[in-house]
Amino acid sequence: MSEDAHTFNPAEEGLFELQAPSDTDGGIQTRNFASSLSGWAPGSKESRHWADNDYTEVQFTGCTMAGAAGKSVGVKLWQAIPFAQDKDMGTKTFTNCFKGSGYTSKGEWNAHYNGGDNRYFTIAHLNGSQYTRAVVSVKKVYVDTTKAD
Repeated sequence: MSEDAHTFNPAEEGLFELQAPSDTDGGIQTRNFASSLSGWAPGSKESRHWADNDYTEVQFTGCTMAGAAGKSVGVKLWQAIPFAQDKDMGTKTFTNCFKGSGYTSKGEWNAHYNGGDNRYFTIAHLNGSQYTRAVVSVKKVYVDTTKAD
């Protein structure tokens, strides 16, 4: 076969070029990603969803709180279950990230649930209370779905 046989020719009938999907066009999501949070209250928002059904690690670096002295943030992981109630996978309380902009807190969840393959997190509580007017912001949020690293 010549080298030209492997080149995409848009005029050739029956062939189309496969594009690598991106997170923004609804395609396959990356396994690990970084983001940030700004002004989240308990139960007010949910993170983006990512494909995972085994191991999840969530890290917060540089937590600040408005409306209260920042001491802790509860991070609740959810298993998205299509056409049913999402599965609460438990809450981890992060405190270290409030010590300064370079300090990190992390929580690990190591479980498998049938019926869904996407996960997301919410803020369950701030300083131990789900009923507060305070909001939390996080300079860097990192989600890791591979235990190997």
